[in-house]
Amino acid sequence: MTTETNNLKKYVDDFFNNLTLYDDEHNDHHYKDLLKASIDVFLDYENDYNAYDVYETFFMIYQITPEDKSEERKNTSELVSESNSLLKLANIMKEYEEDTGNLIEKQRDHFIHSVNVFLLGLAIYSQNQTYREIFAHYIKNNSNNYEKYYRLKDGVVSDEEFLYRWGIAALFHDIGYPVEIICNELTKYIDDGIESISDKYVVNTAIDFKDFKEFNSIIKEDPNFTVAFREDYPDANFLDLYKPTDIMAHKISIDLGIDVDKLSVKLDKFIDDMYEDNFIDHGYFSSILVLNSYAALMQKHYKEKDNTQKYDYFFYPIVDSATAILLHNFYRFVLHKKFNQSNLNPSQNPIAYLLILSDELQEWNRKPLGIQNRRKSYVYEMKIEITNEKFDIDYIIKNGSVGLGFKEDKEKLLKELLNINAIFSRGFNVYIDVELDLDSPMEKIIPSETETPNVLLRHIEKIAEQIHNNYKKQEEENGNLDVMDYCDLEPMYKKSNVRQAKSYPYKLNVIGCEIVPESSKRELHEFSVSEIEDLAILEHKDWCEEKRNSGWISHHEAFNPDIVGKENTISQGVYNQFCEFNKEEEERNKDITPIDKDEKQRINVDLVDWNELSEKTKEKDREPIRQMPNILSSLGFKIVKTKIRLLTIEMHKTFKKYFDSGAPDFEDLRQETKYSNYKQTAFLVKLLSEEGYKIVSVDEKGEAVIAFNDDEIEKFARREHENWYEEKFKLGWTLCPDIIDVTKSKICSPNLVPWPELSWERKEANKNTFRKLPELCNKVGLKIIKVKK
Repeated sequence: MTTETNNLKKYVDDFFNNLTLYDDEHNDHHYKDLLKASIDVFLDYENDYNAYDVYETFFMIYQITPEDKSEERKNTSELVSESNSLLKLANIMKEYEEDTGNLIEKQRDHFIHSVNVFLLGLAIYSQNQTYREIFAHYIKNNSNNYEKYYRLKDGVVSDEEFLYRWGIAALFHDIGYPVEIICNELTKYIDDGIESISDKYVVNTAIDFKDFKEFNSIIKEDPNFTVAFREDYPDANFLDLYKPTDIMAHKISIDLGIDVDKLSVKLDKFIDDMYEDNFIDHGYFSSILVLNSYAALMQKHYKEKDNTQKYDYFFYPIVDSATAILLHNFYRFVLHKKFNQSNLNPSQNPIAYLLILSDELQEWNRKPLGIQNRRKSYVYEMKIEITNEKFDIDYIIKNGSVGLGFKEDKEKLLKELLNINAIFSRGFNVYIDVELDLDSPMEKIIPSETETPNVLLRHIEKIAEQIHNNYKKQEEENGNLDVMDYCDLEPMYKKSNVRQAKSYPYKLNVIGCEIVPESSKRELHEFSVSEIEDLAILEHKDWCEEKRNSGWISHHEAFNPDIVGKENTISQGVYNQFCEFNKEEEERNKDITPIDKDEKQRINVDLVDWNELSEKTKEKDREPIRQMPNILSSLGFKIVKTKIRLLTIEMHKTFKKYFDSGAPDFEDLRQETKYSNYKQTAFLVKLLSEEGYKIVSVDEKGEAVIAFNDDEIEKFARREHENWYEEKFKLGWTLCPDIIDVTKSKICSPNLVPWPELSWERKEANKNTFRKLPELCNKVGLKIIKVKK
């Protein structure tokens, strides 16, 4: 694709260029300009603040109140404000996501995501004439006697009708997500709790509603509401107009031709299905919340002062949007699978069709909030090309992969759910672009969650004090005599040294090392130059995180009025002084006095990426790593290679001996490749445990396993390759015809294929790992034992 990065804006511009809003034309408002301005700012700076402004502007324009929004009514109105329940729900969703991200394994942003779904739908609508014609036909022919849709002077369905229905559906399709968050939070809490006792527990969690019928019911504000509606629309006589799931069952039945009674029962009992199967469909709750909120407003304001009816605005546009919200998950998991519905045609329900499409495709700038999601690469940008014949989307990621089969799974799913060719005759394509940044790979590594051993924790204060004493000595050698003794430090600075001391185990774990008593017979490990550099980078990351969580910012941020406010922005001169500090001595401007921090404003020049630091500043992170062995030695400890690392090295030697004599020695591999190999060995340990085996020290009880059977070897080898395949994708590897020296910057492999496509020789290499594994374990003081599965 040749289009510029994130070219969504030009398609959204096209939509607004052709849009006419009723209130702008008839009541001298400027609502289109307000909404467009909010969207433009959001597209330039995609954050929660600007996303909320899009929500707020849209629902100010289409808020249901007792009055019309015309200027003559406004001039005489006593109404100052009107509560917007849906806007409050949107804000609650945002706050729940932010507050619970650390408590849930898998979670991504849904707040900014919903705005991007909204904009993607506008883009598709603006560029695809076929879809616009289908939508207009649906409005005119699928709404019974409803004729109050937005239209232009010539009677043509206005784009505003689409904007209204689509805006409600897209912006609020995930409004019920907090319910799913609560369920996931409970699951993680229980799992973490029982696993801390024993990994033999297997506990399923689910949430139940004491009285779901109360939630699945519209508040009866006005008993005449349904009477008036049924007089105009007799076909609604058999509907429970106060029950959201019945209303949506009727709507789906009309659109898709499914038996309304079966649908009604399924939707009514769907809450029980979720409880039994331990899952939550947040779209189900979102749709009910939307109907409950709008129905309450409609009953309150369904009659204008001139006695004209407004209730049909609810039973057609709102129910259409709410049903689309329900269908964005329900169609895939229930109607498609259990009601044997084929792929959805846009003519059946244009808004639902577009919501499924846009929701599935919107992956860019989707902030990972859950623990597992934060560990994965994610799409930070995209390029799209939309015409009346095709839709191409190019996802751009940095330093990794969005996962195995992402492109194929995305295309397959949408083609199964939707009749794509109905609006894109030449289909659609998904592309993946990886932008690799190999300058500081350790900055991308997330250390394993290693608890500080108790033996170390008892000495943590001593280690912290020695860390500070070493720093003080280093500063004095550089001419800084103002560093206090450890005992005189403020608690905040003592805490910083404690943080660094507590990080020893996980830093060492990253390079395959651990701390043991000095009396251990295991060989002392000495850091290589590359290990010192990698651990220094990790220390800088930790320090930055600590500072930022204490309210400190960088000089770049302090110079940005959008971040700190115009009144708090530092001057150009002060900013120049900060910038000079991180230059090398010979590059500094002698006329500018460098400064490194401002205690009062909490500005620190070192709160930047590793590559922006001067060599002198980097030494502040390297030196504590060099001193780590000495500090530990003074307390009776030493650093050794973990047995997992030793096993990894032995496995690499075996691979080199039998299958690739030209491969580099383990110590010559790139550090991130070594790290990947450690993880692969750790996966091997996990894989064995799944089949009832355990790797333990040779001193532990249990008879050593000397060999696996052929079926086990085949299974282990396949699983091990699949995991390797996934890990290499995450590191940004690609398929190539020849073996590449992985000590170089190009990282690819001819073996980056699924197991069935792997060569016989490579399969044998994988199998040989497990044939030799008992012997290799023995070499490093380990053995494999059989335990109860």
